[in-house]
Amino acid sequence: MRIKEFLTNKIFLKNFGAAILLTIVLIWFTMIALSFYTNKGENFPTPDFKGLTVQQVEKLADGKDLRFVIEDSVFRKEIQPGTVVFQNPSAGHKIKPNRLIYITVASALPEQVDVPKLTDVSMRQARVLLESKGFALGRVDFQPSEFNDLVLDQKYKGQTIAPGSRLDNGSAIDLVVGKNMAGGETTIPDLTGLNFPSAQNMVKSRSLIVGSVIYDPSILTSEDTLNAIIWNQLPLPDSITRVTPGLSVDLWLRLKPELSNSETETK
Repeated sequence: MRIKEFLTNKIFLKNFGAAILLTIVLIWFTMIALSFYTNKGENFPTPDFKGLTVQQVEKLADGKDLRFVIEDSVFRKEIQPGTVVFQNPSAGHKIKPNRLIYITVASALPEQVDVPKLTDVSMRQARVLLESKGFALGRVDFQPSEFNDLVLDQKYKGQTIAPGSRLDNGSAIDLVVGKNMAGGETTIPDLTGLNFPSAQNMVKSRSLIVGSVIYDPSILTSEDTLNAIIWNQLPLPDSITRVTPGLSVDLWLRLKPELSNSETETK
């Protein structure tokens, strides 16, 4: 049978027409089913859940035929714990019934974060590191140093805080930053015989800094420290040679030697 005769055959044309009709019916039925399934034409703006408690969100979501899930929690000092901070989709966004809403609630306790190493970098780099970890920059104290704008120490509540320590997110960390006192050369004073506070003041008055403090084994208490005196220092005293401000001076402490009986009787 030739192709032309096959295509013009009544039986072929009848079956072909039926197939086209069936395809059209199936497409039409599918479109109607999808319309019912997706609630075509039924949409409404997303409610604003921000500031509501989880219980309030649950009631509002039930009334709007919506579903929600707590996606995350964050700490905010100014926001009441347990209330919604963020939502997705955002308020006012057109959605359909039974849509899933993702919410983020405020936590009661701040997240603990590792403190980064801030020393030996510029103050600008230290600020960026702090902010990237969620910390705040606290007080900045400048200290004479040959390395200008270099972070020399990092502190929390007055105490040096080691890198890797865990603090609450948002905590303020103080920095001690070096400041080059160009043109302000100084000399190294004689600190022997002074108590520790007096030695600290003397070092500071010469634009120097206290380096390592070595305690004699006999010093056991804080009272012993107050009664101790400087018996050695490094660098040694030098009233002639000029040095750069910010130089570290190491100190050795020991208890005052007891007065001999003869000295006591004389006095």
